[in-house]
Amino acid sequence: MKICIITNSHPTNDVRLYYKLGISFAKQHEVYLISTEGVVNNTHNPYQLVVDADSNWNAIVHLQHKVQELKPDVLICVEPLTLLVGMRLKKRMHLKVIFDVHEFYADAFGERFPFLLRLPVKYAYLAVLKFMQKNADALFSVNSEIHKQLLGKDINKRGTVIPNYPVKHVWDYACDTPGRLFQVCEMNFDLIYIGGLTKNRGIFKILKIASILKLEFPRLKILILGKFFNPALEEQFHSSINDFNLNAIIFYQEWIPAEKIGLLLRRSRFGLWLFNPLSKRFRLSTPLKVLEYMAAGLPVVTIKTPLMKALVDYNGLGICSSYKAKSLAEATAKLLRMKPAEYKEMSDRCLKITENRFNWEALEPQLFGVLERITKK
Repeated sequence: MKICIITNSHPTNDVRLYYKLGISFAKQHEVYLISTEGVVNNTHNPYQLVVDADSNWNAIVHLQHKVQELKPDVLICVEPLTLLVGMRLKKRMHLKVIFDVHEFYADAFGERFPFLLRLPVKYAYLAVLKFMQKNADALFSVNSEIHKQLLGKDINKRGTVIPNYPVKHVWDYACDTPGRLFQVCEMNFDLIYIGGLTKNRGIFKILKIASILKLEFPRLKILILGKFFNPALEEQFHSSINDFNLNAIIFYQEWIPAEKIGLLLRRSRFGLWLFNPLSKRFRLSTPLKVLEYMAAGLPVVTIKTPLMKALVDYNGLGICSSYKAKSLAEATAKLLRMKPAEYKEMSDRCLKITENRFNWEALEPQLFGVLERITKK
């Protein structure tokens, strides 16, 4: 069977698309991952292809042409825009369509608008998305809340929750150090944050925490790894580092390929996930980065919500706190004061729970089951 995975916003070496969906399906089928950017691989399965496009709409046209050229049996669409390709080609090519939903698209889209418009925009977007997803033969979603939001009464008929769990031993492989990372990979860090750099992801909370902690931990080192999408926010971030006198504490590294992240996780002790709990899409989902921290043996400092308490506090995998800088600093200090033996015990628990429970391999039977069910119809 031939499977195509198409995306207009992720590179061909994206962790979920290539290292999870692609490699898993390639164990039994011929798989092509097609995007507008990333690594090109024409020699081994899963194959990685890149099409030229200077805009999202042009990308849709080129992605559609490539799918028509490859003639797959199953098409996996990753974004709402790529689902348009699935809707257009489903009957024309007699193929099966799967919609893989990574995030709360309607909520994220609504947040771009002024406060009074957010709910109307969100529900308008959600109505369109619900209509579009009905054209898919099956739907994967990364958590149950997304599942309920999109499927409603069809929740048990067409949908399957496939969480974004890390691949087993994902950071155990040998990996060459890129030249631009050589200096930072020679350092050790107390705290690391990986992810998008926005206010709601707590980027300025990290700076406030650092300014409090440096009084007790003058040699504290924090690595922030990610990408700014707002130039004004990036300028404010660098200005704040100077204002708080944190130049010897905060180390910033722009986004790097996913397969290189393990180099930096190995140099760190604790992971940070400091989201704004007022944001529903952060509050109700378990982010991949938290699980990747744990897969590297890093306990987590995070926000106290029912989900995070059940994962982190209950299992002894780090510490949860309110979204106040002082409380977060106190919680972080508590972990930083741990003795080596205490830290090792907590780190080992992170590794063990990843190995036994939160790993991608445990989800593969569900993936293959969905594919078998829709292709037999």
